[in-house]
Amino acid sequence: MVHITPRLIAFQVLFWGFQLGIFVFGWFKQKNDPELSFLNQIGTSVFSSRGAGLIIGVNCAALLLGVCRNVVRVMRQTFLNRWIPFEENLYFHRWFAYAMLFFSLIHTNAHYTNFFLVEYMPVIRNALGLKAWQVHYLAWGGVTGHIMLGICFLMFTSAKMEVKKKNFEIFWYTHHLFIPFYFCLFFHAFGCFVKSTQTKQCKGYNSNYGTVPIFCLYIAERLLREYRAREPTKLTKVIFHPGNTMELRIEKPSFLYKPGQYLFLNIPSVSRFQWHPFTISSCPEEGFVSLHIRILGDWTKNAAQILGCFQGGITKTNMGSVPTVYIDGPYGAPAEDLYNYETALLIGAGIGVTPAASLLKSVWYRYYRKAPMPLKKLYFFWINRDTQSFSWFQSLLSSLEETVPTNMLEIHTYVTGKQSIEDIHNIAMNINAEFDPITELQTRTHYGRPDWARVFQSIRATNNLSAGSEVGVFFCGPSPMAHAIGKECNSNSDGQVKFVLRKEHF
Repeated sequence: MVHITPRLIAFQVLFWGFQLGIFVFGWFKQKNDPELSFLNQIGTSVFSSRGAGLIIGVNCAALLLGVCRNVVRVMRQTFLNRWIPFEENLYFHRWFAYAMLFFSLIHTNAHYTNFFLVEYMPVIRNALGLKAWQVHYLAWGGVTGHIMLGICFLMFTSAKMEVKKKNFEIFWYTHHLFIPFYFCLFFHAFGCFVKSTQTKQCKGYNSNYGTVPIFCLYIAERLLREYRAREPTKLTKVIFHPGNTMELRIEKPSFLYKPGQYLFLNIPSVSRFQWHPFTISSCPEEGFVSLHIRILGDWTKNAAQILGCFQGGITKTNMGSVPTVYIDGPYGAPAEDLYNYETALLIGAGIGVTPAASLLKSVWYRYYRKAPMPLKKLYFFWINRDTQSFSWFQSLLSSLEETVPTNMLEIHTYVTGKQSIEDIHNIAMNINAEFDPITELQTRTHYGRPDWARVFQSIRATNNLSAGSEVGVFFCGPSPMAHAIGKECNSNSDGQVKFVLRKEHF
């Protein structure tokens, strides 16, 4: 379900305004060019095909920029990160793809109309020297255009969420048809279909001057990723946690990261070419990289089997033949901006707690070492459907309770799923115990979903926030919850205090 927000409306207006602006520019550039008056006799379908062709070139260049991970990582470190949500790069990538498909259909239909009309215009047909079907299926433009249409069909249909969830491999492999797609795009204008009636020179829009360099940039980045990923990497430990979750601990001396960032993981024995993103759950001070991975899809199930999760996992005393793993990154995520705020709200839902775990470890180390820290007050909320998931980071939360005072860190845990008779009996018997019967923390577990309106109002009331203050709200979890939290951020923001939502959702 799509939630309509002012920010979404503003994006769509600006995005489609830009698209239509380029299209109209290409339309009138063709129409008003006296050197193309002969071709313009065909009519508006020529103007449409040229305007659509120009914006297709722009979109194809923008498509690749959105998936240049290192470029996005660098841009996140600039002042532009304050206004442009670079973490939404895949969202931009998808919308440029939708626009590219939309104008591709306009471009194709306009050309079919052109060649239909040419058959009834002998002067133009004779000038072309080819029949309409020959231009469509033998000329450079026609051949490459139809190939690109076929590739688009495969890429768009396999990119649907239903396909990705059931068989990610289909999505991954068909998306790499982008290579022949772009080569067809580069050669699409060969044959010089649009020529000046005076000089006989080609009158193309030269969009290749933009698409070719960006394509080369993307390929260079892919090669850089491969080189960087192949640097010495060692899997040292695999732990099978309750809640169908495995933890991988990896050592890679060249891998330097910040709390809250993520990486891409490749296990060749599972799939040689597939790389999957996972948030880093460790912090740099620990000396290793840890990943908490929920075992859900085919890839994670096969990985868990190969890594011995169902036979006790891998430890230093049980190394045996350890599978080879590669990691690429790190890459920036919203959570790494935590220390930009004096007051922050950190929310994790289920396995979405992993970026929060990394940040909480960082907070613990900084507080223990008395290192300078801009952050003055942190609220941590962890929502789970079952009670087993709390064991993933129970020792971390217990250490935080013992070390960091509550005037700096507040921990709130919530269980939203149904409880068994045994759990209810255990809770009732230990209701007055010193530690919570579910999490074994001093903080008591809440049952049901958080009342976000109350939470945000409490943060405003209990903190001495000066005019112009910003409260960072960091969330990782499902989209419906992200929408609910975003709604409260907007309704509780005013001229004095602004709640800034930085989200990762799945």
